[in-house]
Amino acid sequence: MATTEDTDDYNLQELSESDYEIVDDQPEIFGWDVKDTHRNKVGEVYELLFDPDTRKVRYIVVDMESNDANLEEGRVLVPIEIADFDLDNDEVKLPGVSVTNLLALPLYERGRIINKGTDEEIRLALDKVEKDAPIPPGSIHVSKTKFYPKNEEGFIAGDDNA
Repeated sequence: MATTEDTDDYNLQELSESDYEIVDDQPEIFGWDVKDTHRNKVGEVYELLFDPDTRKVRYIVVDMESNDANLEEGRVLVPIEIADFDLDNDEVKLPGVSVTNLLALPLYERGRIINKGTDEEIRLALDKVEKDAPIPPGSIHVSKTKFYPKNEEGFIAGDDNA
């Protein structure tokens, strides 16, 4: 069996289509509003992509159909590590992420191959300077170290058959 080290492709699954569910002490964020750095509603949580081997969520799939920022409909991949969860208001906040960043993120379609190239595409999209912002280039920077830290706790999927 090929592992992530043997191939550039990740073995990610959609949580809603799997035999797993969010563990009891983690929030169910499906359908929550997603807000950009300016508090614009940019979409809703559509899906979570997770690694069944580690049982950790890697990406939030944001559906931009319902937004206040005039974004075209589509679904984009957002690394879960850059999201803040407002449990009181059932919102996912993306600090430092603007409409410019969202427009550059890769679109997600069911069955899309997610790999190291996808990670790089996302990193480049999140490094883009906000259009028309009076901020010097490089000020809004999401470093590679913010992607998938190995020692931080994140969402963990549990087997719902256990």
